[in-house]
Amino acid sequence: MKKATKKLVAAALAALMTTSACTTFTGCKNKKEHPENTSSPGASLSTMPGGATEGTPFPNTPTPDLGTGGFYESSSSTSPIGGSVNPLPQRLNALTGEPTASEQSNIRPIAIVVDNIANAYKNQTGLDQADVLYEALVAPGITRFVMVASDYTMLDSVCNIRSGRDYHMDFAAYHNAILVCHGGSITSNYDFFSLAAERYGSRWGFIDTEFEKWFYMKEYGNLYGTIAHYGDRRDLAYDTVFKPSALTALLSSGESRFATQGGGSLSGSTKQSLHFVNYGTKKELSGASAATEVRLDFRCENSTNVKNVSFTYNAAQGKYLRSQDGKAHVDAQTGRQLSFTNVITLFTDVKAVSTGIASDPVMTLVETSPSGAQGYGYYFTDGRVIEIRWSADGESLRLEEADGSVLRMNTGNTYIGYLDDSMLSGGQFWS
Repeated sequence: MKKATKKLVAAALAALMTTSACTTFTGCKNKKEHPENTSSPGASLSTMPGGATEGTPFPNTPTPDLGTGGFYESSSSTSPIGGSVNPLPQRLNALTGEPTASEQSNIRPIAIVVDNIANAYKNQTGLDQADVLYEALVAPGITRFVMVASDYTMLDSVCNIRSGRDYHMDFAAYHNAILVCHGGSITSNYDFFSLAAERYGSRWGFIDTEFEKWFYMKEYGNLYGTIAHYGDRRDLAYDTVFKPSALTALLSSGESRFATQGGGSLSGSTKQSLHFVNYGTKKELSGASAATEVRLDFRCENSTNVKNVSFTYNAAQGKYLRSQDGKAHVDAQTGRQLSFTNVITLFTDVKAVSTGIASDPVMTLVETSPSGAQGYGYYFTDGRVIEIRWSADGESLRLEEADGSVLRMNTGNTYIGYLDDSMLSGGQFWS
């Protein structure tokens, strides 16, 4: 559906549905036709967001505050585990809210773009080390990840690093993370490197492993283990592997483009875009619905291709176990299935467009940061789900509960998937 039509539908819905969510949020864009939700408070969640709530209009809410690597927020909506709460650890990971042995008060996270095309599965590794894992379509039926980690020195191999998209810069910015990718898209839609120059002050404001010798030259690749799987894929000369030793050498060399031309530095703090309950407590989910199975369809406008992803809640682990293409999503090296304490789905416009470039004729555009961007979403944890809202400006992400308060999650790792809002009209996607 074209934008103009969507806006007409949104206007009609806003006028006819006085209980719709758009009466809550000034300037809300209801981008696709959504059925009205007439459920009463405390009833089971329907697929569509519920009625209007009181509080500050969503687009005008404050932007997320900043915190250091040890920053922590308490919450009144928590209950102690086992009836007692131990003193908070002195060092907490700002991306998970959990204890960490490393000093993170003056170190930026890193955000690595990781391949998820089917022929990458056999060598894909390291995603289970993510503190936060973002997923969005890069082409119809093909997703790509951005894995964010608070301390790169604690990582093992991450394979394989792929090219960046404009919204990958947003995901990194939400945490003040250093973006690590293997080149970027130059298409009729946008020039990734020009965008980098605008946003970072230099084309080299991110770590481009395609041009940093520690990641692309055979001599250095063999030394640090950053290139591998020669000839495994016709579309790549080799898979580029992230290794902490290579990044350390790059940062300390005084030769890297990131440092010398981009003014890049690892010094800084983590932006506090995600918020957690006190460590050692559990989040209370008033009015939540049961959700032990979550089924996601990554689809886009102008294409019938779909990427199927699912999460199954494991009560013993307190985690959602991820599957894709009907199979458990496991690490190629360790065999561990990807699992998450928190699963978040955010709905927006995702569409396929022709770029006019023979090597990459169709790509997807994911609307994450236009002026006043906002939308609906769901938060899954502990086998339950609540409705949430999101807003973003390209630099900060704000997640809210339906009453307008900041979403505070259970401590642990988090998955965030961006899906086309047409999925909202397809019926409930959890059970």
